Amino acid sequence: MTTSAHPASATSPVPTDTTAPAVPTWRYIGFLLGPGVGTFAFNAVTVILPTLRVRFGADDISLELVIAGYGIPFAVLLILGGRLGDRFGRHRLYTAGMGLFLVSAVACALAPSVQTLIAARVIQGVGAALCTPQVLATIQATSRGAARTRAIAAFGASGGIGSAVGQVAGGALAAATFGAVDGWRAVFVVVALVAAAAIALAPLAPRSRSHEHVAIDVVGTVALALGILAASVALTFGPAWNWSWPVLVVIVVAIVAFVAMWRHQDAVERGGRVPLLPPSVLRLRPLQLGLLSAALFFAGYSALLYVFPRAIEHGGMTSLQAGLALLPFAVVFAVMSLTVARVQARWGDATLPFGVGLQLVALLAMTATVALAWGPDVVLWLQPALVLLGAGQALVFSPLTQLVVREVPVQAAGLSGGMFSTAQQLALSFGVIVIGGVVSFTGVAGREELIAGLALDVALAAAVLVLALVLRARGRRRVAD
Repeated sequence: MTTSAHPASATSPVPTDTTAPAVPTWRYIGFLLGPGVGTFAFNAVTVILPTLRVRFGADDISLELVIAGYGIPFAVLLILGGRLGDRFGRHRLYTAGMGLFLVSAVACALAPSVQTLIAARVIQGVGAALCTPQVLATIQATSRGAARTRAIAAFGASGGIGSAVGQVAGGALAAATFGAVDGWRAVFVVVALVAAAAIALAPLAPRSRSHEHVAIDVVGTVALALGILAASVALTFGPAWNWSWPVLVVIVVAIVAFVAMWRHQDAVERGGRVPLLPPSVLRLRPLQLGLLSAALFFAGYSALLYVFPRAIEHGGMTSLQAGLALLPFAVVFAVMSLTVARVQARWGDATLPFGVGLQLVALLAMTATVALAWGPDVVLWLQPALVLLGAGQALVFSPLTQLVVREVPVQAAGLSGGMFSTAQQLALSFGVIVIGGVVSFTGVAGREELIAGLALDVALAAAVLVLALVLRARGRRRVAD
């Protein structure tokens, strides 16, 4: 057993067990189904929105609420969900959250109206917020070294597979019927089945919780939830409301809530108590740069995935064909994620900047292909660049996740899962909002829309590359000292 000083501990060093046996990745299988079913539910539901419009006669606001009803409570409660796992046990919170996810999926499948569907999606978002932070937290608290790297890589692969399969399955099921039952309902049946499997397999993972008493900071929780709620509402509905004065008021509310939360958390920590978000942890520069890099990465990712199927469908392809066009990208992402531990063992901290560089090359190749070869066969011409993009993003996702996780002490492991997932969720929304605003303002479609999304992703990836190089330089100086 060794100990290492850490600012987050305030009064004592953080214990790190270097003698515990490495946990094989397969033992986390029940937990690793969580990110996969979550991204599957999000992407598949996005694809079936046109079908829901027809079946329920839903307007644009109702369809936005089908998405936001899941995304907003998910983002608002993630950090609280992580801290609850620290206090009450991560297995318990994961099972409870996945149970809500299962029940809500059944309710979605049986929904007689769009209003019922929206209500069920809200419950689904709450369930996702309770179970999602426990995945990274459990990996952080119960694994080490190469075993941890492999488990985090599998975490990334799960999300990538769920995203791709969700798009393909959503398009296929939206166009199908099963007797008198609409195919879109089968999306939620699949979600329910995977959730049931996740609950059944969860006991295989080693159990963990914080060894210190974790008090739930009610004031900090309310202030943080209000800030994230206001920010999520502004990001989600700002474009639909043309960024009118109510949206500006909501933004002001978010800023005030975040400032109040920060001051309260600082006072709590100075008083020797445990805050919801320890400022000593948030002041860590590697953590700040890691979270910023993750936010920029996921914003670019979501922007590109938003415009890609729209642009391809504008060229005459169906939703299913657009989803299938991204399948090789997702397969390469998944395969590379499962081998990234060996890459990191050889390249170390160089893995992250190399992955971002590979991503930039792929994005520039895609841009050139779209500009020069737009037509019925453009999807085929894009496959080499998409395969390269999948490999590059896999080399980015896992090292970025590890960077955030390793800066948080083990006794607050739920905090790392909550912070990373919150940054990811808000960034995914922000990327869609930004590119959606650009597309709406310029009126571009098809090739020009896809080029706009690629340009935004290139700019964000370039910023991530700069941050990755800064982080690598800081790591080298730390080793030298």
